[in-house]
Amino acid sequence: MKVRDADTKTSHSTLLTPHLSRVLVGVTAPAFVLLACRWLLRGGGLLCLFYELTGLYCPGCGSGRAAIALLHGHVLEALSHNALFFLLGVPCGTLLVWEYLRFVFPGLGLKKIELPVWTARLALGMIAVFWLLRNLPGFELLAP
Repeated sequence: MKVRDADTKTSHSTLLTPHLSRVLVGVTAPAFVLLACRWLLRGGGLLCLFYELTGLYCPGCGSGRAAIALLHGHVLEALSHNALFFLLGVPCGTLLVWEYLRFVFPGLGLKKIELPVWTARLALGMIAVFWLLRNLPGFELLAP
């Protein structure tokens, strides 16, 4: 017996409408950021499993301390903890905020930012070079 395509498809309604999705993201994303900032400002730290296992610094080591210093307004101190945080983290954070605003408030008319593929390759290359250099003798300045 041959089964028709229409018989095999099930219809279901989506629980999250576009409006409800925007409200959900609009509320939970800032709440998460505020809780993370509160946790960092109260002395919460980040454990680096890579460092614990190998004794080597990963590209993210020092980012938590950099974020804490930045939240206190100490830009140079934050830069000393993790320079990559500024080179990549700040621009990526800015893009995330832009996309958040674009998604949650479509009426603002913000344009989608489309980056060329080479930017991802450049970022990955920067991460790899930073990771290597900060673990080599003579580059202690890059260590957290």
